[in-house]
Amino acid sequence: MKIIINVLNEEILDKLLWLLKHFEKDGVEIIEKKENKETEWTDEYIEKHWKELGMNTNSSNLDDDERLYEAAGEYIYRRKKI
Repeated sequence: MKIIINVLNEEILDKLLWLLKHFEKDGVEIIEKKENKETEWTDEYIEKHWKELGMNTNSSNLDDDERLYEAAGEYIYRRKKI
């Protein structure tokens, strides 16, 4: 189960993290995700989040050949209009 909490007050964030860290030994995993900060793609980050990164791509749902055929068809259609 995942719970996402948006904390706007830094003081409350510190207290909340302090409380949650006491439950880490019982199986609670704390994943900090800051919104306005770009993720640094280090080897360690990729190794830890490889499954999430792979599952979040939309290319697995698309047929590359079908996309190429559509693009070629659009190109030919536009060329005929010129």
